[in-house]
Parts: sequence; structure tokens; C-alpha cells
Amino acid sequence: MKSAIAVLIAAAGLALMATETVAEVRFQDHRGKEIVLDAPPEKVVTIVRSGPILYRAVDGSAQNIAAVNQSFFKRDFVAGLYGQLLPELGDLPPTAAIEGFVPNVEAILEIQPDAVIQWMREAIEPLERVGLTVVVWDCCTAQHRQDYVTLTGHLTGQEEHAKAIIDLQDASDAAMRARFAGMADADTVSALYVDQFGDQIRIIANGSQDLSLSGVRSVAADDTGQWWKTIDLEQLFAWNPDMILIPPYAHDLSPAAFYENPLLSGLDAVKNRRIYKIPAFAGSPDAPEIFLSSPWLAAVAHGPDAAGDLRGEVHDAYAAIYGIDLSDEQVNNVLFMEDNSVSEGYGAAFQ
Repeated sequence: MKSAIAVLIAAAGLALMATETVAEVRFQDHRGKEIVLDAPPEKVVTIVRSGPILYRAVDGSAQNIAAVNQSFFKRDFVAGLYGQLLPELGDLPPTAAIEGFVPNVEAILEIQPDAVIQWMREAIEPLERVGLTVVVWDCCTAQHRQDYVTLTGHLTGQEEHAKAIIDLQDASDAAMRARFAGMADADTVSALYVDQFGDQIRIIANGSQDLSLSGVRSVAADDTGQWWKTIDLEQLFAWNPDMILIPPYAHDLSPAAFYENPLLSGLDAVKNRRIYKIPAFAGSPDAPEIFLSSPWLAAVAHGPDAAGDLRGEVHDAYAAIYGIDLSDEQVNNVLFMEDNSVSEGYGAAFQ
């Protein structure tokens, strides 16, 4: 009998293949403003960095994306391996923003898009002043990120596929919650996210992922809500986490770099070789496949039996969400098997 998650993966794949005849588009964005279009847009500009990923996932194609933010290519495109897996995204014009999320109004007007996807509400007025339709996304809670999928489903007319993606995420989270929600704090594994290591150590203190789904706790989490912080070696050794996790966009860091650093030889995570590069499905915090981070983290924290057949789940999730059939080599690349081969238990968990 198929698992509930497997059934949802199959349903998501069918939804992606289905064609829908949609006339008027009508929905509310995160401002509560009603967006009305005669039909799903033929030209969309996304100033939101992760917009190309979400739009390609839900719409099933990149052909209606007319321009993107250059910063998408600098981080998300590479870190999530979309250059390998969705090469069509590499051809998108990077003209949507001037700097950061400041819109390039002149370039956007030349495109004459049907809709512009933007966050940073203070950067909306220049777009609406010249008559452009702006769909606003708020940032950056887990619920906001699910809403991106739903809002894109409304915009593209692919609401069935968007719902199937959300159902897939929810089913995976529910399965993890059922396994680890009752775990005592003493049995959880402590972790620290490090994305820069130099004169200063930059960490992710309060990310949006619910680590309790994986029986893990962040040693740096506090009630400030601050995403990034910098610390020194003294603080790192004071926390002395069981594991250190490297985000996929931290291209200059690898587990080997930690193991080879003599200043770190006394850390438990180094002595026990529990430094891991987080897989490419977390290359963007908004990626619809980022839910795979929870079973992956459970497996590296508690052993391979904690997450079942993650390789198969990765393959099926990419098929369901993007309609792509990953080869074994591509699954290896997504899981960063080579980088993580020097770390405890990685090959046994994911080969």
C-alpha cells in the first residue's frame, strides 16, 4: 500500500500535467488588495528573488516569466542547482531590479508585463503609479512561504497543482511531527547553522524552519527574531553544538574546511565529524521543495531509520513539483553526497 505522502506525490504530478481552462483571474494578495486580470498573465516580472522558482514550479513552465531579479542568479539559482535541474531559468532576463529589490521601472515598462511580483511594500508605489498590476508577497514566515505557492496558483490559474504542492508539504511535516513532537528536550540533537567563517563567524540564529519537526534544537535561537548574527570562537565553544550545518549558498564552506581547521579540533561536532552541508533543496528558503530539509535533518541527527527512503522522496518530490525525472547522479548532487562523504554516517544514510 502506498504511503499517504506517496499518494500526494502522485496527485501533485497529475495536477502538473493537467491543463486548466481559466478565464478571469481574481484573488487577494498579502495586502488584501484584490488582483483582477482577464486571464492568467502571459508576461510576468518577478522582483522577488525566489519568484522564478515558485512560478516555474506552479505554472509548469518558465515561458511566461519576462524578467527576474539579478540576485536570483547570484544565490538561489546556483545554491539550489537550478542551473542543472531547470536550465531554462538561466535564460531569463535579469532586468527587474536596479539594486536589492528596488524595481527597474523603466525596464519593466518596456516589457509591459501583465503582473509584477514584489515584496518590500515601500517599493510598490513606483510600480503602481505608472499603472502596473503588482502582486505583493509578505516575508518571511513559513506560512508566508506556503502562501507564495497558493498566490502563484491563483495568478497562473494552476490552483489544483498549487494545492497539491501544499498538500505534499503538509503531509511530510505531519509525518515528521508524529514521529518527533513528543521527544524530550534531553533527547534532541543540538545544531548551529554557520554560513560564514572568517575573522567573524556568521550564524543563522532564528531561521523559519521548525527544527522540532526533526528532533533538533538550535543552540543560537532566542526571542529576538533576528535571522543572522555574528559570534566569536569563544561563543562557538561555549555552545559546543552536536552538529554544525552549512547552508547550500555558503559556497566557500564545506565540512572538510571545518575538520581541517586546527582552531576547531576541540569542538564536539568536529571531533565526531558531524558537520553537514544542507542539500540543494534548501538553496532558497522559499523553494517549494524545502520541506525535504526536515526528513534530511532527522536522518543526520538521529540516523537513517529516522527518515525512511529520502532518496526516493527527493526523486518523487522533484517529479511532482517540477515535472523532472532526476537521475541517480542528480539526486547525489542535490544531496551533496561528495561534500558530505567525509562526515559521519552520510553515505550509509543516503546511498
